[in-house]
Amino acid sequence: MVQGHTFDALLDPARRSGLAYDAWVFQRGLTSCLFLLLAGFAFTLATTRHWDRHLRLSRAFGTRLRRFGLFAVLGYGLHFPVRHYADLTGMADERWQSFLAVDVLQLIGLSLIGLQLLVLVARTPRAFAATALASCVVIVISTPLAHSIDWSSRMPPFLGAYLTPATGSNFPLLPWSAYVLFGAALGHVYSRWGALHLAAFANRVLLIGGAGMLTASLAMSRLPFDIFEPANALTAIPNQFLVRVGSVLLLLGIVAHLSRRIATLPWAFAALAQESLLVYFVHLCIVYGSIWNPGLLWFLGATLAPGQILAIEVVLIGAMVTLALGWNWCKHSHAKAAHVTAYVVLTLLALILI
Repeated sequence: MVQGHTFDALLDPARRSGLAYDAWVFQRGLTSCLFLLLAGFAFTLATTRHWDRHLRLSRAFGTRLRRFGLFAVLGYGLHFPVRHYADLTGMADERWQSFLAVDVLQLIGLSLIGLQLLVLVARTPRAFAATALASCVVIVISTPLAHSIDWSSRMPPFLGAYLTPATGSNFPLLPWSAYVLFGAALGHVYSRWGALHLAAFANRVLLIGGAGMLTASLAMSRLPFDIFEPANALTAIPNQFLVRVGSVLLLLGIVAHLSRRIATLPWAFAALAQESLLVYFVHLCIVYGSIWNPGLLWFLGATLAPGQILAIEVVLIGAMVTLALGWNWCKHSHAKAAHVTAYVVLTLLALILI
C-alpha cells in the first residue's frame, strides 16, 4: 500500500510504460481488492465470536458504528478542499465534486456499516453469509448498467458519488463494496469450517476457487458475443471482478499453506494489522499532502526514477512501521493516555480549519 502510493505519486511519466510497469499496475490493483476483501473477512471473524451481542442495538453496536463512521470522516478529511471552513461558501462546483468523491475510507466505512446492519436483519451467521454473497453477485452484475445512468441528474451529488466513478470517485460502492461482501461470506466459510481444516480450505476454497474464477473470466472473454457493457468483455466490471478476486484467492491460498508452518506470529505483525488505518491516513498525508501539510508530491513532483523512489519507500515504510508499533504499544500499555491523545489530535486537526 505504502509502496504503491509512493511509486504512483513520484514516478516520472516518461517511465510509465512497458511490460514491467504494466505488471506493477496489475499487482497494485490487487492490493485494494485484497484490502477490501480482508476487511469483510475480518468483520465476519470478529462478529462471529460474539454473534449474539450484535443482534440488538447495544453499546457494542453503537461503538462499531462510530468506528466505521470515523473511516468516512477521515476519508472526507483527506479530500477537504479548503484550508478554512468559511471558505466553503461560494466554492466552485469542481472543488465540491472533488471533495464529495468517494475514496477507499468512505467505501470501507459504509460497507462495514452495511454489514453491521445486515447482521441485525439476517439474525444467523448462515443467513448473513448467504445474503452477503447474493448481494455481491447482484452488485457485480448490475454495475455496468448502474454506471451508464446519469446519477447527477437523479439525486444530490453527495449520494451520486457513491454510485458512479463519473463524478471522480475512485471507489464507489458499485462495484467496490462487492469485494467487502465477498470477503464477509468467505469469512463465514473459514470460521465454520476452514479454521479447523486449513489445508482443505486453502485447496478447495482458495486455490481451486481462484483458479475457477480465472478460468471463468477467460471463458467469458472468448465468447462470440458481449454479455456486459462496455463491449469488450475483458474490461467489463464482472470480468474484472473474476480476475481480481481469482488472483487474490490464489495468493491467499499460497499464504494459507505457508502459514501452516508458523506456530505463532510475532507481536509486530498483529500490531501493524491493528494500526492499518493510522498507517493509511498518515502515509497519504506524507505522500500526497493534505490541507494540513504539503506532501512529497508537492516537493518532488512526478520526476523520479524507480531507484530513487525505492530509497524513499524504504525510509517511509520504516517510519510507518515505527509509528504503528509505537502507537500500538502505547494503546496497550497506557490505554487512557492513548485515548486522550487520539481525541486531542483529532480535535486539533479540526480546529486548524477554523
